[in-house]
Amino acid sequence: MGKAEQQEQVERIVHRFADVAPRNWVRLVGNWEAYTDQSGELTLNYLTLAVVDGGDRWLFGQVGYDEPLYDLVAQLQPMAAADDPDHAWTVLDLEVDQDGTFRVEFGYDPPKRARGVLDEESMGRFETYLDRWVGEHGPRPPARPSGGRP
Repeated sequence: MGKAEQQEQVERIVHRFADVAPRNWVRLVGNWEAYTDQSGELTLNYLTLAVVDGGDRWLFGQVGYDEPLYDLVAQLQPMAAADDPDHAWTVLDLEVDQDGTFRVEFGYDPPKRARGVLDEESMGRFETYLDRWVGEHGPRPPARPSGGRP
């Protein structure tokens, strides 16, 4: 499986993530940890979050579970290992901005959250995400035209 097919799969993930995002979202944050369970089946432990323009303040919370999004991510994991079994990612970080830009990062260390390790990397950075967002973007979203969406 080539890099082009993997890139196309990432783009499908980005589009599906945006499709299930709440109204007025400005950034989507996804983190998936992949591991094989005792039966040999791939399982994903995931966090899917959104920063939303709440008008007078930023809002932040969990994006609801979406089976097609889960399946797209699950399909990406073995694609990376098709040419090199040692290159299967164990952690996928994805940020998607409303303008369509996105950042993806793959990790190869044993997943932490799935093993009960709740440190800064596996959990803390998501718990403080809104605080960091506000620090970078200010406490209020920019004014928008009446009825407009970001």
